[in-house]
Amino acid sequence: MPRRTPSQRIGSLGHRVAAAQFERLGSWIVRNQEEDVGIDMEVELCDPDPTADFLKCQIKSFEGAAAKRPVRLKNEFLKYACECRIPVILVLVESITGQSWFCWLQGCIEANRLRPSIYGARGSTTIAAEWLAPLDGPGNVELKSIARGVHPIARATHVRDLVRFALETHDHELVGAANRLLARYQKEISYFPIDLVLDEVLSLGNRIWATLEGNALAELLYMLARSYGGQFKLEQIRKLVLRGEGYSRTGINALGIMYDEFPERMKALKLGEEFERHDDWRVSYFCKLREKHSGVPVMALITGAYDCAVDGRDLHPSARERGLSKWANRGDCAILDFAYEVD
Repeated sequence: MPRRTPSQRIGSLGHRVAAAQFERLGSWIVRNQEEDVGIDMEVELCDPDPTADFLKCQIKSFEGAAAKRPVRLKNEFLKYACECRIPVILVLVESITGQSWFCWLQGCIEANRLRPSIYGARGSTTIAAEWLAPLDGPGNVELKSIARGVHPIARATHVRDLVRFALETHDHELVGAANRLLARYQKEISYFPIDLVLDEVLSLGNRIWATLEGNALAELLYMLARSYGGQFKLEQIRKLVLRGEGYSRTGINALGIMYDEFPERMKALKLGEEFERHDDWRVSYFCKLREKHSGVPVMALITGAYDCAVDGRDLHPSARERGLSKWANRGDCAILDFAYEVD
């Protein structure tokens, strides 16, 4: 008959300790989970009656010094947590003393910007010890807010889901309404589905200008460029900026925001070289000019005494007189109206 290993014994004991701890908190109905993906236990908020607000728990146990420690989790499981609409909780248990800690994984992923690690080449990601909170009375208050979806990070991700829904259903009025909420909560959101926004912008075509739906989408796009511009990939920037043999004015404006907010990241992409082969040389000129004067905003380039000559192209002298009014109406793309090839 096979013997029970020490790790199996510690794991089984930790599971029972975690279940008992939730029972002692007095607000939860505990249910064991069978054949679930990395989920050992489910608890339902009962305060005082069942609420249909659930937490899914993965339990990790150890035996030894009663102090919380880092926990390494497989990225496949963390990807599941990212997509799961029910909060997923890591519960860490010291099996001898019964001391227990918890970490709300979706909230931890947002707060600590863990998606690059989770969706990168590595197979696992470490949950730091300082991200674990005691599973006690104050912790119970936080768990209740997480289960009910009223935790600040939960509210922020609900707003992101609302914007995603608005984009998927092409409800541009809802996009406009959600923009105001997103502006309020975006600091709590580390990831945004950029491709959804780009696809919707492309579907509008020329209606991105001077229409209500276009204005709502442009506002969302500029907000994303300001907050998540460092996450845009090269192919996404190409999709944003290029239109056939020409360029998108909205895309150039969004690109300008990225150069303002993430100058080092944008300079490292070498977009000026990337767009050299594009039919309209002004796209490459815009990027090379921003890289030449990294950190200098377009308004300053138009009105200041900067050397704007790049690869045989320059800004027409009239930009100093007329550029500011055009910039006020059109944004950063206005600078390209004054770009010309030097003879």
